[in-house]
Amino acid sequence: MPDEIDPPRKNYGFKEREFQRDNQPSSEALPPVTTQDLAKLAGPAARSGPVPGNAAKPGDPNDVFAVLQRNRVAEKNFGGDDIEIKKVSSRRKRDYWFAFLSAELVFGGVVVAGALLPNPFFLVFGLTGMVILGLAITWIMWQLVDRY
Repeated sequence: MPDEIDPPRKNYGFKEREFQRDNQPSSEALPPVTTQDLAKLAGPAARSGPVPGNAAKPGDPNDVFAVLQRNRVAEKNFGGDDIEIKKVSSRRKRDYWFAFLSAELVFGGVVVAGALLPNPFFLVFGLTGMVILGLAITWIMWQLVDRY
């Protein structure tokens, strides 16, 4: 067997990459725009209220500030500023008791039918239904359903 020459060894690695830079800043470029520059461009601050020297004529029906002032006086006269805190009754509690008692009555009827008839299946299924449905309705109404 003649001496075989090994092929040259391959070197693996990352290539040096050159990236093209777009929008290179030049020395002649303007500095970036700041928020103060934008505020100056936006103009003076907006005024609220009537502009002095440009007031509405007395008795003008289109004077917005006079109309708003009359509305505010009327609101105060009718008690618009009074705050009353009422305790809201829970409809969730009422709905829970209605669903719970109606389901328990249905399965209670099955239990009574099982006691009157000589069939233990009615008794067992009725009691099981009362327990499972009672727990399910309680869990649904107080864990899943939000306050309403």
